Amino acid sequence: MSERSMTLQPGTAVALRLSKGTMLGVRDVAGHQSCELWAFDATNPAEHLDPSVTMEVVGRLWPTEKSKFYSVHYEPLLTLVEDTVNRHDLMQPSSSKQARMLFYGEDGRREGCAEWAVAALASVGVTLPALPRPVHLFRRTDVDAEGIFSAMEAPAQPGQGVVLHCERDLIVVIANPDDEISLATGCNPTAIALEY
Repeated sequence: MSERSMTLQPGTAVALRLSKGTMLGVRDVAGHQSCELWAFDATNPAEHLDPSVTMEVVGRLWPTEKSKFYSVHYEPLLTLVEDTVNRHDLMQPSSSKQARMLFYGEDGRREGCAEWAVAALASVGVTLPALPRPVHLFRRTDVDAEGIFSAMEAPAQPGQGVVLHCERDLIVVIANPDDEISLATGCNPTAIALEY
């Protein structure tokens, strides 16, 4: 599948320009690590992947194998062609400096996935008025009958992951969180492997 590969360490993000038809593999190397993903039309970044639209079209709180990820204009951007994890979060916002302060009691000096994603986009010449909400690959959030949600440990086992098919030319950003006390990293941040 892949011609190129890279390892994304915790606390980093990358922006990839991918042609229509590209297969993007995202794999959890050591297990229990989630990552955040954004996708933008390569010629019009204002058209971006929208998790809310995706939930509406798919009719589920998380996508399953063969699901498509839709843009803010209800157009498919990515198709989930292979999935060995079977749990991803479409509800939560990106982790950020502000979120780390609120939820982890940090002092504001550490950035989060949102800030790393903005920097990654800038590295390929894209600036946006606001960063949209991401898809959290491999992150599990459970919702009970009363609508109360609970963050659970990321369920991916070592080597598990997804393969996404690009439905058009895209800029895809992936950020790998480094939170040592978060279930999204199994409290032990580890690497994510990319193939494309």
